[in-house]
This record gives sequence, structure tokens and C-alpha cells, in this order.
Amino acid sequence: MPKPLDLDFRNWRLWLAITCLLIAGTLLPYKVSVTLTPSLKHRVYWLTRNPERVGRGEYVLFRDKELAARVGMKKSEDMMKLVGCDEGDQLTVDAEKKFYCNGEYLVRAKDFSLKGEPLQHFAFNGTVPKGAMFVMGEHKDSYDSRYFGFVDKSRILARAYPIF
Repeated sequence: MPKPLDLDFRNWRLWLAITCLLIAGTLLPYKVSVTLTPSLKHRVYWLTRNPERVGRGEYVLFRDKELAARVGMKKSEDMMKLVGCDEGDQLTVDAEKKFYCNGEYLVRAKDFSLKGEPLQHFAFNGTVPKGAMFVMGEHKDSYDSRYFGFVDKSRILARAYPIF
């Protein structure tokens, strides 16, 4: 019969290490996010929940149940993208399906997905509405606002800072 584990409760270093591991194990999942898709350049992000202000050029984690279902995400409704054009900015798209924010080139929409399916692109010329943002991936095949349009800022869960 195996001998029972004899824990010495006087060893404060052991209990300190166990306590630190328990705290880290409960807090880190809310502070770190890992993305495995090639949509973004980075894979690991540090999250700040309930961001006060998110703007152009920043990474955001947002929740969109309908969009996640369309993309085929079964385990999560959370998506991470880069804010390409923010509320109040001028978003334009030309005849070649190239998107610009305040005259700066962002990305071009494709006609077909990697699977060969036809893609509808988002056609908009004007000021990005208040409370909305145009999000994008950093990969040419990313499924982003080029195809599904604006994302409401109320859906933002966190601001993300790339780590690795």
C-alpha cells in the first residue's frame, strides 16, 4: 500500500509557491490570449479588459456570435483583429476593391475564398459611424471587415497587446 504524502506545513516556501501557482492559474487566462489562425502576425497577446478607448492601429478582442458561426468557430465566439479604421475616420473603397482609411491604403478584398467560394465585399464610402470600427487581419486571406462590414465597439472585450 502506498505511503500517504507527508506535507510539512511548516515549510512556508512550498506553500508560497503553491499559492502563487494557484493565483497565476486563475488570473492568467483572463490576461493572456493565444490565437492560432494566420490572420494576425502575432500569436500571444496580453489583454486589458474593459478598455476605455480603442483606436486605429490597435488590436482588439471582440465577441460576435453570428460572425463566429459564419466563420465556423465552434468553441469560441471571440475574435481578435486590428482596428483599421475608427469612428469618425473616412473609409473608402475603390473599383479594385482596395480599402483606404483617411487616404491611407489598408487592404484589398478578394473575389474568392481559399476554398474557391465567391466572396461579397463590403462597399462603403464615407465616415465610419460613431460606435463602429473597421477591423482587419494582417493576412491577405483574413476574413474581416472587408467582407462583413463594421463591428460595433460595444462588442469589444479587451484591448490586446502583442507579446510573441
